[in-house]
Amino acid sequence: MAYRYRVRYEETQKTLEPVCELFDVDNSEITMRFVAAGLGIFVLVFMFIYGDPGGGTLPGILFFLVKYVAAWAALAVAATIINKTVWRKAVRATAAGDAEEISKYRREKDGKKITSQIDFYEDHFESVTKIKTREFDYGRAIKLLESERAFGIVIKTDKNIRAVIGFPKEALIEGDLEELKNFLLEKCPNVKNKIKKLR
Repeated sequence: MAYRYRVRYEETQKTLEPVCELFDVDNSEITMRFVAAGLGIFVLVFMFIYGDPGGGTLPGILFFLVKYVAAWAALAVAATIINKTVWRKAVRATAAGDAEEISKYRREKDGKKITSQIDFYEDHFESVTKIKTREFDYGRAIKLLESERAFGIVIKTDKNIRAVIGFPKEALIEGDLEELKNFLLEKCPNVKNKIKKLR
Protein backbone atom coordinates (compact mmCIF):
# COMPACT_ATOMS: atom_id res chain seq x y z
CA MET A 1 0.00 0.00 0.00
CA ALA A 2 1.40 3.39 -0.98
CA TYR A 3 1.60 6.24 1.50
CA ARG A 4 -0.13 9.56 0.78
CA TYR A 5 2.18 11.88 2.74
CA ARG A 6 5.66 11.44 4.19
CA VAL A 7 7.59 13.26 6.90
CA ARG A 8 11.31 12.70 7.42
CA TYR A 9 13.86 14.51 9.57
CA GLU A 10 17.04 13.88 11.51
CA GLU A 11 16.46 13.99 15.26
CA THR A 12 18.58 16.75 16.75
CA GLN A 13 17.98 19.19 19.57
CA LYS A 14 16.94 21.78 16.98
CA THR A 15 14.36 19.56 15.23
CA LEU A 16 13.00 18.02 18.46
CA GLU A 17 12.49 21.37 20.21
CA PRO A 18 9.35 22.48 18.27
CA VAL A 19 7.80 19.02 18.79
CA CYS A 20 8.53 19.11 22.55
CA GLU A 21 7.12 22.64 22.68
CA LEU A 22 3.92 21.44 21.03
CA PHE A 23 3.47 18.75 23.68
CA ASP A 24 4.47 20.99 26.62
CA VAL A 25 2.21 23.88 25.59
CA ASP A 26 -0.80 21.57 25.20
CA ASN A 27 -0.10 19.97 28.59
CA SER A 28 0.30 23.40 30.17
CA GLU A 29 -3.14 24.51 28.96
CA ILE A 30 -4.76 21.32 30.25
CA THR A 31 -3.01 21.71 33.63
CA MET A 32 -4.11 25.35 33.98
CA ARG A 33 -7.74 24.38 33.34
CA PHE A 34 -7.60 21.63 35.97
CA VAL A 35 -5.97 23.96 38.50
CA ALA A 36 -8.56 26.72 37.95
CA ALA A 37 -11.47 24.24 38.11
CA GLY A 38 -10.09 22.39 41.16
CA LEU A 39 -9.27 25.58 43.05
CA GLY A 40 -12.74 26.99 42.37
CA ILE A 41 -14.51 23.86 43.65
CA PHE A 42 -12.24 23.66 46.73
CA VAL A 43 -12.91 27.29 47.69
CA LEU A 44 -16.67 26.89 47.16
CA VAL A 45 -16.86 23.77 49.35
CA PHE A 46 -14.63 25.43 51.98
CA MET A 47 -16.89 28.50 52.07
CA PHE A 48 -20.04 26.41 52.58
CA ILE A 49 -18.45 24.25 55.30
CA TYR A 50 -16.59 26.91 57.27
CA GLY A 51 -18.21 30.18 56.22
CA ASP A 52 -21.67 31.66 56.13
CA PRO A 53 -22.21 32.57 52.45
CA GLY A 54 -25.14 34.86 51.89
CA GLY A 55 -26.01 34.99 55.58
CA GLY A 56 -27.82 31.66 55.32
CA THR A 57 -30.83 33.10 53.48
CA LEU A 58 -31.90 31.84 50.07
CA PRO A 59 -31.62 35.25 48.29
CA GLY A 60 -28.26 35.83 50.02
CA ILE A 61 -26.93 32.42 48.94
CA LEU A 62 -28.11 33.00 45.35
CA PHE A 63 -26.42 36.42 45.25
CA PHE A 64 -23.26 34.88 46.73
CA LEU A 65 -23.28 32.16 44.03
CA VAL A 66 -23.68 34.73 41.23
CA LYS A 67 -20.71 36.72 42.59
CA TYR A 68 -18.73 33.53 43.09
CA VAL A 69 -19.32 32.27 39.53
CA ALA A 70 -18.31 35.68 38.15
CA ALA A 71 -15.09 35.62 40.20
CA TRP A 72 -14.41 32.03 39.11
CA ALA A 73 -14.87 33.00 35.44
CA ALA A 74 -12.48 35.94 35.95
CA LEU A 75 -9.94 33.55 37.50
CA ALA A 76 -10.23 31.23 34.48
CA VAL A 77 -9.70 34.15 32.08
CA ALA A 78 -6.68 35.36 34.11
CA ALA A 79 -5.19 31.84 34.13
CA THR A 80 -5.61 31.63 30.34
CA ILE A 81 -3.91 35.00 29.82
CA ILE A 82 -1.02 34.11 32.17
CA ASN A 83 -0.63 30.74 30.44
CA LYS A 84 -0.39 32.36 27.00
CA THR A 85 2.07 35.09 28.06
CA VAL A 86 4.34 34.74 31.10
CA TRP A 87 4.00 30.98 31.54
CA ARG A 88 4.51 30.30 27.82
CA LYS A 89 8.13 31.54 28.08
CA ALA A 90 8.80 29.05 30.86
CA VAL A 91 7.22 26.27 28.80
CA ARG A 92 9.44 27.14 25.80
CA ALA A 93 12.52 26.95 28.04
CA THR A 94 11.32 23.56 29.29
CA ALA A 95 10.84 22.36 25.70
CA ALA A 96 14.44 23.32 24.86
CA GLY A 97 15.67 21.34 27.87
CA ASP A 98 13.46 18.36 26.98
CA ALA A 99 14.73 18.37 23.40
CA GLU A 100 18.35 18.42 24.57
CA GLU A 101 17.74 15.56 26.98
CA ILE A 102 15.85 13.40 24.45
CA SER A 103 18.44 14.03 21.74
CA LYS A 104 21.30 13.11 24.07
CA TYR A 105 19.51 9.97 25.32
CA ARG A 106 18.74 8.71 21.83
CA ARG A 107 22.26 9.37 20.57
CA GLU A 108 23.73 7.46 23.53
CA LYS A 109 21.27 4.61 23.01
CA ASP A 110 21.72 4.29 19.24
CA GLY A 111 25.24 5.67 18.88
CA LYS A 112 24.54 7.44 15.60
CA LYS A 113 22.22 9.83 13.82
CA ILE A 114 18.55 8.95 14.13
CA THR A 115 16.15 9.64 11.28
CA SER A 116 12.45 9.89 12.13
CA GLN A 117 9.86 9.21 9.47
CA ILE A 118 6.05 9.34 9.52
CA ASP A 119 4.08 7.82 6.66
CA PHE A 120 0.38 8.59 6.28
CA TYR A 121 -1.67 5.87 4.54
CA GLU A 122 -5.37 5.70 3.75
CA ASP A 123 -6.30 3.71 6.88
CA HIS A 124 -3.42 4.30 9.32
CA PHE A 125 -0.12 6.10 9.84
CA GLU A 126 3.30 4.79 10.85
CA SER A 127 6.10 6.31 12.91
CA VAL A 128 9.31 4.78 11.58
CA THR A 129 12.85 4.82 12.96
CA LYS A 130 15.72 2.41 12.42
CA ILE A 131 14.97 0.91 15.83
CA LYS A 132 11.23 0.25 15.37
CA THR A 133 8.04 0.97 13.45
CA ARG A 134 4.85 1.87 15.30
CA GLU A 135 1.49 1.74 13.53
CA PHE A 136 -1.50 3.85 14.59
CA ASP A 137 -5.11 3.78 13.50
CA TYR A 138 -6.59 7.23 12.82
CA GLY A 139 -9.35 6.41 15.30
CA ARG A 140 -6.80 6.68 18.13
CA ALA A 141 -6.17 10.35 17.38
CA ILE A 142 -7.94 12.58 19.89
CA LYS A 143 -6.49 15.97 18.93
CA LEU A 144 -4.55 17.72 16.17
CA LEU A 145 -2.11 20.41 17.30
CA GLU A 146 -0.39 23.12 15.31
CA SER A 147 2.11 25.77 16.33
CA GLU A 148 4.14 28.17 14.26
CA ARG A 149 6.93 25.60 13.88
CA ALA A 150 5.37 22.16 14.32
CA PHE A 151 2.36 19.92 13.74
CA GLY A 152 1.28 17.00 15.91
CA ILE A 153 -1.29 14.28 16.45
CA VAL A 154 -2.28 13.47 20.03
CA ILE A 155 -3.14 9.80 20.38
CA LYS A 156 -4.27 7.46 23.12
CA THR A 157 -1.83 4.56 23.44
CA ASP A 158 -2.73 0.96 24.31
CA LYS A 159 -2.18 1.85 27.99
CA ASN A 160 -4.59 4.82 27.65
CA ILE A 161 -1.74 7.34 27.91
CA ARG A 162 -1.63 10.53 25.83
CA ALA A 163 1.28 10.73 23.40
CA VAL A 164 2.15 13.20 20.65
CA ILE A 165 3.39 12.09 17.25
CA GLY A 166 4.77 15.36 15.94
CA PHE A 167 7.18 16.86 13.46
CA PRO A 168 8.69 20.19 12.45
CA LYS A 169 6.66 21.64 9.58
CA GLU A 170 9.61 21.74 7.19
CA ALA A 171 10.03 17.97 7.64
CA LEU A 172 7.09 17.20 5.33
CA ILE A 173 8.96 16.03 2.24
CA GLU A 174 6.11 14.58 0.17
CA GLY A 175 2.79 16.36 -0.02
CA ASP A 176 1.44 19.76 0.96
CA LEU A 177 0.88 20.66 4.63
CA GLU A 178 -2.57 22.13 4.05
CA GLU A 179 -3.59 19.00 2.14
CA LEU A 180 -2.24 16.81 4.96
CA LYS A 181 -4.24 18.78 7.54
CA ASN A 182 -7.45 18.36 5.53
CA PHE A 183 -6.66 14.67 5.04
CA LEU A 184 -6.24 14.17 8.81
CA LEU A 185 -9.42 16.10 9.61
CA GLU A 186 -11.26 13.73 7.30
CA LYS A 187 -9.57 10.56 8.59
CA CYS A 188 -9.56 11.21 12.37
CA PRO A 189 -13.15 10.83 13.63
CA ASN A 190 -12.41 11.85 17.24
CA VAL A 191 -10.80 15.25 16.60
CA LYS A 192 -14.18 16.90 15.90
CA ASN A 193 -13.04 18.47 12.63
CA LYS A 194 -10.77 20.92 14.43
CA ILE A 195 -7.06 21.71 14.70
CA LYS A 196 -5.97 23.30 17.97
CA LYS A 197 -3.71 26.26 17.23
CA LEU A 198 -1.04 26.89 19.84
CA ARG A 199 0.34 30.43 19.79
